[in-house]
Amino acid sequence: MVNKAALSVLGVIVLVSMGVGVLIGMQIGGGGAGTTSMSTPTPGPSTATGPSDGESNPAARTTIPGGEVETVQPPEEEQTIPARRFEAKEIRRSVKRQINQRRTDRGLSELLTNGQVAKKLDTMAHNHSVAMADEGRVSHAIDGVFSKERYRRAGLYSSCQFNSNPGTYVVNAEGNRLEVIGHAVAGRTHDGEFLSTEKEVARAIVDDWFSGINRNRLLYENANQIGIGIEVTQDGDVYATGNVC
Repeated sequence: MVNKAALSVLGVIVLVSMGVGVLIGMQIGGGGAGTTSMSTPTPGPSTATGPSDGESNPAARTTIPGGEVETVQPPEEEQTIPARRFEAKEIRRSVKRQINQRRTDRGLSELLTNGQVAKKLDTMAHNHSVAMADEGRVSHAIDGVFSKERYRRAGLYSSCQFNSNPGTYVVNAEGNRLEVIGHAVAGRTHDGEFLSTEKEVARAIVDDWFSGINRNRLLYENANQIGIGIEVTQDGDVYATGNVC
């Protein structure tokens, strides 16, 4: 007969072995009631490059001493106004007004700007301004033709002669003494000032004429007429000529 006590011990050993196997299987499978699942955190974005500012071009930002961040801005484009917006006739009228204003401020009479002689002076002055614009330079002599020759060709050499202010000598077209010439720009910066209107362009021209020794040619006491010629190029260069009589 098989010993009943021995059978009982063998049954206990089998049950214990089965229980241990179940526990080991649960640990390997990672599941089961009463267990806690631990997961390894996923690394987040690196913050070594500093806080994000939402810009798509990090190269546009530079770090300066002290940790401040400086945004590099593109240079501003120079403002310009198309030359076609400037009327040469408006500049011409404004130049005449400003010259006469400066004469009256000095106690001199205004120069006539209308009439047959004044129109001839306008035409002569304008033709010379066009010639200067074509050459791209400011000069009394274009193609070897000086002021006195232009007065002769216009039929004004003899009629445009008068006594000087003290009356000591006769003023005529010799030596360019009846002519002033100049240059400015329209819709751009000229001598540190942005010239945005015809009046401002005219003022720049007149300022230049009255700032040098040639101002005496506009301040003859016995002169009585003036012609102005203005030519505006496609690039906004303004060439000016003034002829007195």
